[in-house]
Amino acid sequence: MEFRGLFVRVGDGVVEAPPEDVAVALRYPDWPEKGPLVDGRRVTIMTAARRCAPGQAVRVLHVVEVVEASRDVYVMGPKPVYGEYVDGRLSTAPPPPGEDPLEPADYDGEVAPGPAVDFNYAITSYVFDARGEHTIEWRPGALASNVLTVTVSH
Repeated sequence: MEFRGLFVRVGDGVVEAPPEDVAVALRYPDWPEKGPLVDGRRVTIMTAARRCAPGQAVRVLHVVEVVEASRDVYVMGPKPVYGEYVDGRLSTAPPPPGEDPLEPADYDGEVAPGPAVDFNYAITSYVFDARGEHTIEWRPGALASNVLTVTVSH
């Protein structure tokens, strides 16, 4: 896996992600719960911790992996996250109708041939006040990620 960096938007600019987020991204090769492989691609979400206190932010990284040489990866970003669900409810914009959000028609950036891994989607953040288990899943079009379960306690 070639790590091409991780970037976030700050105002109108794009900067390198905080070291804590980069550390999570670098765990991807050994991440135990990747999304299912479908037609040579998978989407996976990752977070630093699965337990948090009420009111504590949980940051979610989004990864697209392409395992086939016949597919391209749109590696620049951060690109918007479409189709993310928290506790079964859509929390981001839905995927654009008739378009594969992992291969955006209006993309104007570097394209890498597969196999490759892309970390450059926006990092989402959620705060849970209710104690108990909460789920997060990314469904950008035809693919679905692993389901993260976050336990809020303390």
